[in-house]
Amino acid sequence: MAERVDVGAIRRAQIVDAACRVIQQKGIQGASLSEIEHEAGISRGVLTYHFPTKESILLAVFDETMTRIKAVGDADMATAGSGWERLERGLDFMINRKPANDEVDALNYTFLAQISHREDFRARLAAEYVDIRKMIARDLSERAREAGLAAGEVEALAAIIHGVLSGLNMQLNVDPQALERAEVVRTLKVMLEARLGGGVKRSRAAKQRRT
Repeated sequence: MAERVDVGAIRRAQIVDAACRVIQQKGIQGASLSEIEHEAGISRGVLTYHFPTKESILLAVFDETMTRIKAVGDADMATAGSGWERLERGLDFMINRKPANDEVDALNYTFLAQISHREDFRARLAAEYVDIRKMIARDLSERAREAGLAAGEVEALAAIIHGVLSGLNMQLNVDPQALERAEVVRTLKVMLEARLGGGVKRSRAAKQRRT
């Protein structure tokens, strides 16, 4: 028996993809239902059947943007042998290999601009950031255990890494020639190694005090 095709899911994906392109080109304010239906090549009736309001389309585009961000990272680090290797690949990708101002960044910045007055966007993005910090902390966990870092220290380090990479990505989008990339990667690794090494020293000192 032939597998049933979910026509509704295909149509919704088509609409979301068209809306992504319109928002990338014209921003949220310029993403009217007319523009989206024209880009998708469908009628208003088909559009509103799947997404009754513009707000419902925007939320679907937001979720799709987050999915695309995750997919890029997951594909790049799929064959990493350890958490530390995943982290190294992430640093290398974000600084050396990620295309500047790609579609994902354009959509991401568009939605970031809305979080001051869109609680639904802010809450969704906050949840995504929690997941990213947890992923980085997980990648650090083996080295952190060896260094004797407490859970709170690992969480703080994960938040700093996330913040640094986000900031560097923005700088490179504004001016791709702004940074000496190899030196930035080297410096970040030195800083991480120093922080983890410091944890080893503190752990040994604490053990000596207890004995």
